[in-house]
Amino acid sequence: MNVHDSFQDSDRVAAHAAGGAVEPQLPSGGIDLDFIFHFARRRFWVILSSVLFMCGIGLTYFMASPEPYVAKAVLKIDTRKFQLFQQPTSLGDQLVDAGADVESHLEALKSENLALKVISELHLADDAEFGHATAIPMISNLFETRKPESDSWRIRNALRIFEKRCTIERQGVFLIAINCESANAERSAQIANAVAQAYIAQQLDAKYEVTRQGSKWLEGRIRELRIQVSAAEKAVIDYKAEHKIVDAGNGRPITEQQLTDLNNRLTAARTKTSEMRARLDRINAALNNPAGTNVINATANEALSNQLISKLRTQYLDLAAREAEWSEKYGRDHLAAANLRDNMRRVVASILNELQRLREVYKSDYEFARENEGLINKQLQGAIVESQSSNGALVALAELETSAATYKTLYDNFVKRYSEATEQQSFPYTEARVVTEAMPPIKRGETYRKRLLIAAMMPFIGLALGIGLGALLDFLDRGFRTSSQIETMLGLACIDLVPLQGDPVNKTENKYPPTIVRTSLMSSKLGIVSTVIEQPFSRFSEAMRTIKLAADLNGISAQRVVGITSAVPDEGKSTIAAALAVSIAQVGRRVILVDCDLRNPSLSRAIAPSSDVGILEVLSGKVALDHALIEDLFLSMALLPVACKSRISDSSELLSSSATKTLFEGLRNSYDYVIVDLPPLAPIVDVRATTHFVDSYLLVVQWGGTSKSIVRHALGRAPQVYERVVGAVLNKVNLKALNLYNESHSQYYYHKAYRRYGYTD
Repeated sequence: MNVHDSFQDSDRVAAHAAGGAVEPQLPSGGIDLDFIFHFARRRFWVILSSVLFMCGIGLTYFMASPEPYVAKAVLKIDTRKFQLFQQPTSLGDQLVDAGADVESHLEALKSENLALKVISELHLADDAEFGHATAIPMISNLFETRKPESDSWRIRNALRIFEKRCTIERQGVFLIAINCESANAERSAQIANAVAQAYIAQQLDAKYEVTRQGSKWLEGRIRELRIQVSAAEKAVIDYKAEHKIVDAGNGRPITEQQLTDLNNRLTAARTKTSEMRARLDRINAALNNPAGTNVINATANEALSNQLISKLRTQYLDLAAREAEWSEKYGRDHLAAANLRDNMRRVVASILNELQRLREVYKSDYEFARENEGLINKQLQGAIVESQSSNGALVALAELETSAATYKTLYDNFVKRYSEATEQQSFPYTEARVVTEAMPPIKRGETYRKRLLIAAMMPFIGLALGIGLGALLDFLDRGFRTSSQIETMLGLACIDLVPLQGDPVNKTENKYPPTIVRTSLMSSKLGIVSTVIEQPFSRFSEAMRTIKLAADLNGISAQRVVGITSAVPDEGKSTIAAALAVSIAQVGRRVILVDCDLRNPSLSRAIAPSSDVGILEVLSGKVALDHALIEDLFLSMALLPVACKSRISDSSELLSSSATKTLFEGLRNSYDYVIVDLPPLAPIVDVRATTHFVDSYLLVVQWGGTSKSIVRHALGRAPQVYERVVGAVLNKVNLKALNLYNESHSQYYYHKAYRRYGYTD
């Protein structure tokens, strides 16, 4: 059987419930209202103290923090009107840029540098109002870690308070509000205006410094460019002189201009030569075919430019018309017609003569045109050769001119920029301007709601703190407080809760006859155990009877050996063993109380400190059992003590020996009950050595004293003992404190109805 698993086994709890009532448990995952109620009652004073403490702090804060005055200054950020030297942009770009600019100004207004400048100008570090970080100076002084007289500390402290009391926020698109709090109305307005003016001055200084630095850099750059422009232009002039490149006046070299002119002249000369050749060819064609009609037709073009030919041609055409008319009237052979034909032949001869003369003239003109064309062509070829030789020089010249033009353009641009920078430097401006100056407010601000909210939150904070402290105390409380914890965590039935007992005091209402006088050695040393005899109706006595009943119900035979043990020492197991034995003996049953705590026989030292023999002598055979027993004179009860004066190391061997088993077999036959006081489970292994002669065990757990983990660990190491445990007894219970953990126990022990049945305490 797995002992650790059996701690959570509900069947195990039900089996042990025969010896003690098991309280009902809430379903898994439900809200345990009883636990919450008991926790509140248990930690009531802790929670109440925490709530009252935090209420006091909240009330002190509310009363001690005065309502400040709030002054407001408004800045306007507008970049559109300062585009004097910039290119115009679209409306959408302006709005986007403006939004980004306003955010930049907003962050700049929140900077530490600006705050430190205002603090320095107004000497806020020396102002008592800015000397503490909280509304209550005495509380603030408790948290100061540096000397107040340190200048750096005072400045940093003033900066921290300034950042809390001066808030910067955006209003609309282009407006920024500066809100400053102070206990003095004039001071709040002074601080708000100082922040606005300091920011404007900071912007002006920054722009002036940027412009000054830019102008200084531009001056140096302009000087460099001026030198470079001069050098580039000089290089162009020197190169032209070296390569004899002359400008034609239109930006082109003279060689290129000459080449163009010669080309045009050659074209004109070729055209003229062609014309001369065409006129000469027409005359040659007319002269080569002297027929009259061909000559007249061939000279039609020449007649336009030659008056003689034109006149002769007109005569020829007139004669031809008359000859044709007369030949038609009088016949071709008529004399007049023949004369006209003769005249026509003479006119053609004259035309031929004139054409021959013109041919010579045209031939001369043609030859002159050819010679002129050849001359021009020769000049053109020479110009081409000269132009080809100067092309390389022109390419290099073009590069020099381009470089000079580039430097010239850069120089002009920088001169323009320098002029703009000079104008900006002489005309300082900033994008921020004050549109509303802060005025001293006539009434205080309305932060009382915030202070009231903080004060109202303090009770809830105190409640949370109290609950947390209470939970911490419960967490640190590792002991068992209720029977349900025994049953849930150990899987054992909680047989009963034994109240914490003091030394017994004889009461007048004692029912025992006063003639009974206890004179036996054991009876006189019972101490607290005597409560069972002296106060039979006490809760302690009732608890012993409950334990006996659980042992009876759990037993399987008439003879029973019950071992009383605990997890650790000082849990009251010896007292429970003695009280249980006395309770059983009171009803006339034969019972023997055996002290088997061989290493620490506290029971024997309390009841029979002068015993010379005991269980060790019986086991070793030195004495008989009858000589080692101590019997009570009035109760059928005996004690087998331990008479050892020193600790023994082999106690577990003695308990597991066959002699011990034989001894207890004899005790079974002689007594109705054998109550065995055993050592604790956790420190030593002696209890595990008793399983061969102990029928059942009773576990004693000190209320609120024994750690839960220790008890679980001790039982886990002794599985055979755990299987025979009848149940657990929660001992030394403070009944008044128990009421804070489980109200049902309080009702059980304190309800007045139970007094009718004889409870005396």
